[in-house]
Amino acid sequence: MRALITASFDDAAKARLARHMEVVHEDWKARGSIYFDGAEFARRIREVGADVLIVEADLVHAEVLEAVPLKLIGCCRGDPVNIDLALATRKGIPVFHAPGRNADAVADLTVAFLLMLARHLGPMRDTFREGAARITDAGGFLAMYNRFTVELGGRTVGLVALGAVGREVAARLGGFKARILAYDPYVTDPPPGVELVPLDDLLRRSDFVSLHAPVTPETRNLLSRERLALMKPTAYFVNTARAALTDEDALYAMLRDGRLAGAALDVLAEEPLQPDDRFLALPNVIVTPHIGGATVDVPRHQSEIVVDAIERHLRGERPRWVANPAVLERST
Repeated sequence: MRALITASFDDAAKARLARHMEVVHEDWKARGSIYFDGAEFARRIREVGADVLIVEADLVHAEVLEAVPLKLIGCCRGDPVNIDLALATRKGIPVFHAPGRNADAVADLTVAFLLMLARHLGPMRDTFREGAARITDAGGFLAMYNRFTVELGGRTVGLVALGAVGREVAARLGGFKARILAYDPYVTDPPPGVELVPLDDLLRRSDFVSLHAPVTPETRNLLSRERLALMKPTAYFVNTARAALTDEDALYAMLRDGRLAGAALDVLAEEPLQPDDRFLALPNVIVTPHIGGATVDVPRHQSEIVVDAIERHLRGERPRWVANPAVLERST
């Protein structure tokens, strides 16, 4: 067997894989491009002579799957949307993916957002940077102290979804002594200290609402205009998941009009983030350019998850994460 890896991949995981097969690694970041052209990608796979393919963002659709006799596909992302799963399944090719590969990274950013919002660090920085703050006496100091002193402890944080990221956020929040509510219709065993509640109840009760759900037909526009209106005007909104989960126009209007205290957004409907984005003009909003999962540690996580799946498969065991389990059930 020979593997072509076009994903960013950890050296130790690559060495593990090399014990089972030849490995050719062509990191898309080093290459500076993604294979969007299926015919071009198929040619490169044939040149390498690979029958195992590990990708991150390259498209693996019919032009590749019909042209190359692949035995395994690894996809270094939580949702393998760049793979034609239906066709891979018909061809009997298992697709291993990497849910939770960036859970720690996104959870860290989420908690950083919560702390920034709780302590008003963005407005504080801007106030001093723009020269508007001049503390000349005890009264000025007291006014600043009262304005910016808020703690997570004793506040209520509502988590929308308890997948890999939501659970990591909950674990981190425990150390801050926050009350944690969660909404997830697919979870019956929440982590210790987390109270499962209906979504509308969560929105009404929470001081901070943080989204961690995937986009599905069920969750698209889950935070509609009507649901956003349930939040307290003193509450804060955090989205490190996907913009499609919420009515972005309604969210903008509420933040602009003071019907929400503030927000931190790592995802927007229009990406990549541009300097003229409307949310950047709001002083009560923190915006980052979809960097939640962008840490130097994520390639190690995704590599270990995919190599573990391949090793389990080669030993005749069932891997933990298989995007098209029907292939394994059929072979069994």
